[in-house]
Amino acid sequence: MATADLVAAGLSSATVARRVRREMWQRLLRGTILLQSGPATREQLVHAALVYARPDGVITGVEAARRHGLRRLPATEEVHVLVGEHRRLASSAFVVVERTERLPLAVVRDDVPVAPLERAVIDAVRRTSSRDEVRALLAEVLGARRSTVARLRDELAAGNQRGSGLPREVLVEMEDGIRSASEGWARDLHAASDLPPVLWNAPLIGPDGRFLGKPDAWFDDVGLAWEIDSDEFHPNGEDATARRHGDFVAAGAMVVHHRPRRLLTEPQRVIEEVWSHYLLAATRPRPAIRATSIAAS
Repeated sequence: MATADLVAAGLSSATVARRVRREMWQRLLRGTILLQSGPATREQLVHAALVYARPDGVITGVEAARRHGLRRLPATEEVHVLVGEHRRLASSAFVVVERTERLPLAVVRDDVPVAPLERAVIDAVRRTSSRDEVRALLAEVLGARRSTVARLRDELAAGNQRGSGLPREVLVEMEDGIRSASEGWARDLHAASDLPPVLWNAPLIGPDGRFLGKPDAWFDDVGLAWEIDSDEFHPNGEDATARRHGDFVAAGAMVVHHRPRRLLTEPQRVIEEVWSHYLLAATRPRPAIRATSIAAS
C-alpha cells in the first residue's frame, strides 16, 4: 500500500514509520508499505511494483508472460515495469523500471495491467542471457501459435536494442523450423559437423498423399529422419513418437533417434551415428516422400 494512501486514511507518517520500525509492517519500496510482518508473496510484490510505478506503470517481461499463460519462462525474481519516458523513477530492490516512449496499451490479467503478448515476451528474452531459456520461451509462443516470427521480429526491432542480439539469433533459428531448446542443440551440433544439409520440422507427405508428420530433422536427399526424443514439444509422449516413427518407416524412410542430453554429453558419438544411418539410407532407393519445405541448413 502507498504511504500516501495510509496517511490519507488518517494515519500519521510517524505512526507508519513506527510500525515499520517495530517490524509490524514492511517497507518494500520507497513509499510502498506491506501491512504484514511475514514474507511477501509474489502477488504482493507485483502489486507493490505497480504502486511504486503508478500512475502509468505496466508490468512486462517474465511476469507479464506468465500472466499471458506461458510456462517455459526464464528464472527471475525481478518485476519488470514500463513507465513513460518522461518519468524519473529509478529501479529499486526487486523492481526493474524501464522508461519508454513506446508505453503500450495494457491488457488486464488477474487485475494486473500487463504489456501485450509480443511486448512481454520480447522484454523477457532481452533480459535473458541463456540461449536455451530464450529458445524455450520463443518456441512455446510459436509452437502454440500465439504469435509469429514476423510479429516477434517486428517487436524486437521497434524496441530497446539492449540485449536484442541473442533473441535475434534465436528468431532466425525459429524461422528455419527450430521449435525447442533440444532441437536448437541439434542445430548447433549439425552446424559444427560435416553432416549433409537438413530440413528442420519439414512437413512430410507420403507416396499416397497422406501427411506423415514433421520429423525434427529430415535429410531429404536420402530419406532419413532424425528425431530428438524430447517431450518438450511432443506433448503426447512416447505413443505419438512411436506412431510417427511407424508412419515414416511404412513410407520407406529410415529413422535415427537420440535423447536430447546425448547431444550435449556425446556429441561426436551422435554425429557418427547419424552419419552411419545416412550412409545406410543412401544405399537404398530414396522413398517417394515429399517435403513441403525446401529451405535446408
